[in-house]
Amino acid sequence: MDRAGVRNYRLLARMLLSRLASAGPGSAEAAREAGRAWGRYLADPPPPFRRLTEEEAITRLTALLADLGFAPEPEQGAPAPEMIRLRHCPFLELAEEYGSVVCPLHLGLMQGALAEWAAPVTATALEPFAEPGACLTHLRHAARPGAGGRAHEPTEPAPTGPTAAQKGE
Repeated sequence: MDRAGVRNYRLLARMLLSRLASAGPGSAEAAREAGRAWGRYLADPPPPFRRLTEEEAITRLTALLADLGFAPEPEQGAPAPEMIRLRHCPFLELAEEYGSVVCPLHLGLMQGALAEWAAPVTATALEPFAEPGACLTHLRHAARPGAGGRAHEPTEPAPTGPTAAQKGE
């Protein structure tokens, strides 16, 4: 086999994507699941017993997306952004033609990486071509105690002395 010969991976990608896209209503979910599997595979796990903070998880996600060629830009002004702009698509021509499977695959990739890290944030949606020159990834942060006054607070103080049952009443 001549290893110096011409390769046409784009044609191969188009063949596979056209088959997946024609598979019917489950094709987007199949693409998302493939993305999740690859996201888990590509994510370098943190050390054992180490939980990432939201900021660390988003930093890792941004680095992974940058390594893959997405030119990510997290939303400015918040330590834990709720959106990441993807300024470049390494599969742009394929996404334009087969966005119904390429874009769910990208969302799944992010979801898989965040799941592998047991991150306190998840990618909930990807808006393809939402802005001129960018797709938007939406993030949801895990509920934090004390955020928005939603943390559980007892309505009555805990008893400090013996209870009625302990007193024999």
